[in-house]
Amino acid sequence: MVNPDTKDLAPSWSSITTELLRAELARRDEDVTKPQCGSGVKGSYNTSAHVGALVLILILSTVACGFPLVSRRSSKSAGPGRFIFISQHFGTGVLIATAFVHLLPTAFTSLSDPCLPHFFSKGYRPLAGLIAMISALIVVGLEMFLTVRGARHSHSHEWNAVPDAEGEHNHDTNGSARPKREKLNGRLGRLGLNHRPKDIALEDMDATEGLVAGVSPLPVATPSPRHETRATKYDDANGDNSDSDLDLDELDPTAQAFNPPSDDAEAPQPNNVLSPDDERKRQILQCLLLEAGILFHSIFIGMAVSVATGPPFVVFLIAIAFHQSFEGLALGSRIAAINFPPHSPRPWLMVLAYGTTTPIGQAIGLVVHNLYDPQSAAGLLMVGFMNGISSGLLLFAGLVQLLAEDFLSDKSYGILKGRRRWEAFASVIGGATLMALVGAWA
Repeated sequence: MVNPDTKDLAPSWSSITTELLRAELARRDEDVTKPQCGSGVKGSYNTSAHVGALVLILILSTVACGFPLVSRRSSKSAGPGRFIFISQHFGTGVLIATAFVHLLPTAFTSLSDPCLPHFFSKGYRPLAGLIAMISALIVVGLEMFLTVRGARHSHSHEWNAVPDAEGEHNHDTNGSARPKREKLNGRLGRLGLNHRPKDIALEDMDATEGLVAGVSPLPVATPSPRHETRATKYDDANGDNSDSDLDLDELDPTAQAFNPPSDDAEAPQPNNVLSPDDERKRQILQCLLLEAGILFHSIFIGMAVSVATGPPFVVFLIAIAFHQSFEGLALGSRIAAINFPPHSPRPWLMVLAYGTTTPIGQAIGLVVHNLYDPQSAAGLLMVGFMNGISSGLLLFAGLVQLLAEDFLSDKSYGILKGRRRWEAFASVIGGATLMALVGAWA
């Protein structure tokens, strides 16, 4: 006999979908198995060993970053030597590998740790990539803004400095300038579009002036050098020559280079050739961007070294020593390539900033090693966000400002040729390979 209570419950169970049951089981399983953030029990802390590690990293970082600059200053040659050349491109590979192998994977791992809230661990796992993308786009927008503003400033007076190529040959004997229509007709004549008759009347004032100046009037079909061509006044008083109504920009592309910018122009066209001062400013901006990307994560690297204990501390310290040496060499070679004034303190301050940042992080870790845990929720979020920002900065700087500019720009094909280009590219591969190997331990 069927129990009436059971009979009443049967329809309610059958109305529940399989998806709802699975979702409920997954929720209960997640509540049971979700780990707690934190490293757990720590080993014995050796303060003297961590102080020695701080001194070691300080010396290695400062020497590695300052060595290319010292080598450049002590060299007798005016330009960067072979060591700086190899170090520059080796450093490009190091920085690219730092972003791809060290920072970006660490950011993904930290921000998607299972112990974090649902939004980080399950809801939006690509958060690290989003942070890196936003940081790169912000840098692009900032550099674009600065470049456009600099172009407006540097080209505001440029049109007044452009010489009038035709003005040098289009003056009457009494020193007065000819009307503008003469210039236009002269240019049409050089293009073979000013259909003047073959017979030139000697009574024409321009022809008379040409004879006085020792220049014979020639038919249009007669070829003549550009600098010897003289404009004529064949147009009648009413200006009925229809040829003068043609668009000169279509007839002579070189005319575009001498057209002054209109009032509604958004920005003047930048000059492809930078002045030495502008080139130095561009290189300084590149180095500052590289240093910002490096310093953002160096503090947390130093803190991680100082809170590590036991055998993992030794392995981590060795890996960080190589990491700091390669990274310092990469940044220092770029600093050394800039033509700073002889007594400028700026390059040494940039070297000092890199050399002391990781040790500062180590000093902070020494003080708070009982409070700071890299595996805590706060530690994971700080490391994840900072590594995401740093990876975006270094990816943009390494791929766009260094690799693409050194190997794919028009200027690079005039600088790097033949064997020299392949040596530079091999240096990039070598730096990326060594830094990727270090990524197995740090």
